[in-house]
Amino acid sequence: MIPFFRKIRKKMADDNRPLKYARYAIGEIALVVIGILIALQVNTWNEERKQRQVEVKYFHNLKNDLMADLTQLDMMIDVSHAKVQASKSIKLKADRDSIGSVYDFTNKMQTLFFVNEFRPNDNTYEEMKSSGNFSTISNDELKLKLMNLKKTYLEIAGVHEHMRYDFNIFLEDFEKYVDWGKYYDLGKSNIPKLDLEYDTVYIESHKEIMEQEIHELYKNKVFLNNIFLLEINYTYIIDLFDRTKPQILEITEILNRELEKE
Repeated sequence: MIPFFRKIRKKMADDNRPLKYARYAIGEIALVVIGILIALQVNTWNEERKQRQVEVKYFHNLKNDLMADLTQLDMMIDVSHAKVQASKSIKLKADRDSIGSVYDFTNKMQTLFFVNEFRPNDNTYEEMKSSGNFSTISNDELKLKLMNLKKTYLEIAGVHEHMRYDFNIFLEDFEKYVDWGKYYDLGKSNIPKLDLEYDTVYIESHKEIMEQEIHELYKNKVFLNNIFLLEINYTYIIDLFDRTKPQILEITEILNRELEKE
């Protein structure tokens, strides 16, 4: 194209027609500019397409992470409800100075002893932040809700840290009164799965001693206060988990709309 215009320009110059030459020269410049603009536009479109592909990949991974978080939250809510009920039951039996049975007491304590914590699947979010791709997300609503969810996750982590401290005090005080290890036969237990088998022979032969230990424990104010704190802590975190689930569902709805555009 350009050599063609050069030939026309030379011919007009030879024919001494400067006005027509100027028009063609301007036209040639305009074509070059248009060509450059088209090339820039194509390049911009390609970059946007590549960025969108990166976004879509992150959106898929974010959705998978959030769905896993929802499943984990449901499990944590069930576990926390069980701990609240165990705390209430122990408080009630302590008020009545009624053990029920050594096995019943131990089941309730076992529910309180095994600690579970919510661990969010935030690898995708953290990768987006560290790589700088988070700031390039075109959906501002999505970015805002992801940042708010991150704040909620940090609040949950803070509550867990507080509960961990209270639990350590509770466990330390409990061990002063009850030799809990004698309740179980670890040789028959599946320890990795936390499936503990009772040592029924030992329990039945030491039943009166164990029941007396529990009665003494029920009179201990520190122990009862710790049970009270466990009930409060788990009631609070159930509410926090319940408030977290709608945040996740709102984000997944946005992600679904974004993915439906593809």
